[in-house]
Amino acid sequence: MGASEDSIREELIGEVLGQLSHLRRDVKELSGLLQASGKQFRDDGELTLLRFTSRYGQFLNDFNAATTGVLAEAGHFAEARDQLVGELALREYDAASARVREQLRDVLSEGGYRCGIGRLELAVWVACAALGSAALSVGAVAVLHMVGA
Repeated sequence: MGASEDSIREELIGEVLGQLSHLRRDVKELSGLLQASGKQFRDDGELTLLRFTSRYGQFLNDFNAATTGVLAEAGHFAEARDQLVGELALREYDAASARVREQLRDVLSEGGYRCGIGRLELAVWVACAALGSAALSVGAVAVLHMVGA
């Protein structure tokens, strides 16, 4: 019986050693797979980071381009506003000048006053009217700038 116990023991030891050999092989394969997966994970993480960095850079470039465009349009708007204010000031000046000339014609067309107004007085009257209309125009421009600002 001693021989059969030794042979059973040897068979069990052989089977355990075989199982250990399979287990060791499986552990090596699993270790290799884990290392490969870890390397793939690192590579994928670096690739994702590179993509994110690239997209972030593209976003900043697009944002800068859009911002520059908006600022350029704002500059054009300010120029257009200033041009409009200037046009309005010129129109006001022309209207005031026309009113002064019309009033001057009315005064000169009246017979009784014609004899009383000399050329020097007429020149002074026209100069004062021109200065008055210029002052009105400058005042209109100032008011429009205050309203526009």
